[in-house]
Amino acid sequence: MKKLPLITIVGPTASGKTALSLFLARRLGAVILSGDAYQVYRGMNIGTAKASPEERREIPHYLIDCMNPGDIYSAGIFQEQAGRLIRSAYRKGIIPILAGGTGLYVQGLLEGYSFRPKGKGRSDYRKLYDREGSQGLARELAEKKGVSVSDLPRDPQRMIRELELIDAGADPDKKSKSKERIYEGPVIGLFMGRQKLYERINLRAENMIKKGLRQEVESLLAQGVSPDAQCMRGIGYQEMLSVIRGDIPEEEGLRLIQRNTRHFAKRQMTWFRRMPYIRWFEGKEGAETALEESVFQYVRQELDRMAVQIKPSEKQRQEKL
Repeated sequence: MKKLPLITIVGPTASGKTALSLFLARRLGAVILSGDAYQVYRGMNIGTAKASPEERREIPHYLIDCMNPGDIYSAGIFQEQAGRLIRSAYRKGIIPILAGGTGLYVQGLLEGYSFRPKGKGRSDYRKLYDREGSQGLARELAEKKGVSVSDLPRDPQRMIRELELIDAGADPDKKSKSKERIYEGPVIGLFMGRQKLYERINLRAENMIKKGLRQEVESLLAQGVSPDAQCMRGIGYQEMLSVIRGDIPEEEGLRLIQRNTRHFAKRQMTWFRRMPYIRWFEGKEGAETALEESVFQYVRQELDRMAVQIKPSEKQRQEKL
């Protein structure tokens, strides 16, 4: 079976994935698929750093604002939706760009993981977390991996994803050696020096507060979204819930957002380094144009090698997939 073409951009949060995806989409007449677990939710714009409404009008974006805040979303749903969009784009002669930092979503899509649960599905693990908290997840994961609870991460989201990987038949601790991808095309990884990345993360968090992250969370609560909803587990939202409840001052909320995002970026890099087919590019302050051109030349070479012909009209690109 012919592998459909797909350009993929991964990297830690605040590394420049959105800007690069927009640049490539303009040059290639492409559309953009979000590979982010929280950008799917309507009304969650500031804390998820979505592309602006103007950018999304210029370049069609998909898998953004496609779910209500109270809905459950999963890697399996993402895989199904993204696969349908990729097939539709191919029929229209348009190449899609997948850009995102949710490792399980991206890797599961590229490598065709089977997300049909072998016993427990994502909703069951969520219920387990609701009933027994992190301890329940740790006990389940320790049993499946045959390790001590003390050897496991304490992040519930990470434990849930590891459980999903195990149910999908994958080893969450094993580095990928020669994974067979079901889509063909360049997989670009963005990275930058730790100090520079952390500065960008800290500044982004400050800007989110200034843009009204607290008000965004209050609006979601006013709409009836439960503080325990899946969408509220994202970094930024959890901390703002603590601020709104009066548990911590806003200054502490900002500090926690910055710290937790830095830790998350480190986990993202750990995940993506297990994907050996990624071609890494270093982002440097003040050298964005050089990076964009370097990536574009690489992508163009790969598409030529694949004999992919892409020259859709603007009308074709703007048509809904």
